Amino acid sequence: MATLLSRPTARKPFLISPDPSMLYMTPTLKTTLYKVDFVVENRQGLTLIMGDAGLGKSSVLRLLLSRYSAREETVVTQLIPTPAFSSDFMFLKAICAEFDIPGRRSMLAQLNEFRDYLMDLHSKGKTALLLIDEAQKLPGKQLEMIRTLLNYETSKEKLIQIVLAAQLELRDKLRDKTKKALRSRVFAPSLLASMSVGETKDMIAYRCEQVEIKNPFTDEAIELIYTKTGGVPRQVLQVCALSYDMGQRAGVEKLPMEIVEMAAQEAIYIDDLEDE
Repeated sequence: MATLLSRPTARKPFLISPDPSMLYMTPTLKTTLYKVDFVVENRQGLTLIMGDAGLGKSSVLRLLLSRYSAREETVVTQLIPTPAFSSDFMFLKAICAEFDIPGRRSMLAQLNEFRDYLMDLHSKGKTALLLIDEAQKLPGKQLEMIRTLLNYETSKEKLIQIVLAAQLELRDKLRDKTKKALRSRVFAPSLLASMSVGETKDMIAYRCEQVEIKNPFTDEAIELIYTKTGGVPRQVLQVCALSYDMGQRAGVEKLPMEIVEMAAQEAIYIDDLEDE
C-alpha cells in the first residue's frame, strides 16, 4: 500500500536557483571557497572559478556575495551576474556604478575616479571585491580592463579583489599569447567537477533536511539518478525536482523506480532530441 507523502512544504527542495542556503558543500566546493577567501583576505587580486555548465559556479558566487556582504566593515562587495557590455568603457562604467562611483565622460576620468575610490577604501582599512559571473562572455578588451584594474595596488597588496566565474571557454581565452599578462595575475584558480555518487546521495539528503521533509529517494533511485546525470548538480536537481513532484501527485512517499526513470527521461535536455 502506498504511503502518503510528507506534509506539503512552501520551500521546494530541488529548485536549481542559486540559493546559498541550499548549496551542499562538497570537498571541491570547500576547497574553492578556501582559495577565494585566501585571495581576498591576503589581497592577492584575481582568482577564477571555472567549470562546465551546471556545476554550481553561480551558487558559489551567491554564497560569496552573501558572506562578504556581511563583512562590510572590511570588504565592499558587488556582483555582476551577466556581463553584456558593448565596450570596455561601458564595462568600466558598469563596475563603477555597482560601487556607487559617479560616471565620467572619458575613460581616463572614469579610471581616475575608480582609483581614488579604491585608495579611499584602502585608507579606511577596506578593500573592494568584484564578483563576475558568466565571465567567459567577456571579450578581449574587457578582459584587459580587468588587468588594468588589478594594476591599482600598493607595494604590499591589490586594492581590488576580483573573482571571475566562467565556463571553460575563459580558460581557452586566457591561453592566448595576448592574454599572458592577465593570465600571470591569476592566483589559486579553481576547477569545479561533477559529484561522485556518494556526494550525489549526500546532496539530496541535505536538500531534504533543509526543508524538513523525508528523503523520498532510495539508494537504488539515487544510483539511477547518478547514472543518468553523471553527477552534474543541475541535472541531478532537475531529475529530483520532477521525480518529487510526480511522487506528490501519485501520493507516494518513497519514489518507485519507474517514476524516477520517467523523470530522468523527461527532465534532462538531450542533444539529439527529435520532434515527435
